[in-house]
Amino acid sequence: MVELISFLGLLVGSGVYYVANGALAVLAVSARTGTPVRTVWSQDIRAISLNLVGLVPLAWLMAEIFTLPNGVGWWATALFVVPLFTTRLAYHRYVETRELFEQTIGALANAVDARDKYTRGHSNRVSRIAEAMCRVMDIPETEIETIKWAGLLHDVGKIGVRDNILLKEGPLDKEERTLMNQHPTIGAEIVAPARQLTKEAPLILMHHEWFNGSGYPAGVEALDIPLGARILGVADAYEAMTSARPYRQTPLSHEIAIGELQKYSGIQFDPEIVPILIGLDREILDRRPEAPDELPTMLHAGRPSAPDATEGGTPPSRPALASDDVS
Repeated sequence: MVELISFLGLLVGSGVYYVANGALAVLAVSARTGTPVRTVWSQDIRAISLNLVGLVPLAWLMAEIFTLPNGVGWWATALFVVPLFTTRLAYHRYVETRELFEQTIGALANAVDARDKYTRGHSNRVSRIAEAMCRVMDIPETEIETIKWAGLLHDVGKIGVRDNILLKEGPLDKEERTLMNQHPTIGAEIVAPARQLTKEAPLILMHHEWFNGSGYPAGVEALDIPLGARILGVADAYEAMTSARPYRQTPLSHEIAIGELQKYSGIQFDPEIVPILIGLDREILDRRPEAPDELPTMLHAGRPSAPDATEGGTPPSRPALASDDVS
């Protein structure tokens, strides 16, 4: 009975310590970095929760072993140091590997955006806008992370697009547009072999699908398009319209870009997602790198196509600005 009470006391004490220590750590990190409390808790504290919970019975077991008579407890407890050290070392290696993975994704996104001086920082901004939209929509943290990574890598397929097409200052002809429209497929194929990016691949593949089914590469429509891809489509279009491009030196104003999103809501964009972006704080939407050459973690855009004489120009169902600005 005494041992049961002692064990319950350990559980209660550990719980109080965990909550108090975690809360103070979250508040400190949030205050220092400006990151929302919920985000810090989800990304940092919750990630080590299972590890902390596992330490509770281990601590109780070590305490019980330490009380063994004839000095046995001392040596038996000392033996625990070896597995604890190896576990700590393995966790440290895991953290280092994850950091390297994140840095590699950022570097790859930067490399794609750096090909065009107009799109430097694009992937990072789209990823950040998409993340803000996800938090308003109360999407689970694991899905938010997937959408963030997909945002950073959504244009990685442009590695396979020739510079004379990617950097062309005038409209793309029909053949060039066909080649440009292959970049989501190329991007999905690039990330597919990476086991850690299996969830991101479909979002990269379908971020240019349209809500009415007239997008590319497969013409998927409405709710058959993954939620993350629909979010990225809106974020990508807004960022593209409000940034300078080789074919349009002057960015569109916030008001015009919002008007385009509203105009083609239900055509190109999910009508339930467009209002989410519109409701975001302007500070999130307007944030840009301070220096022109700064290359944060990022997304991309394209340019208008030349009117097809056989089709009589751009079909009326296709947005004149939003669709043309996102390739």
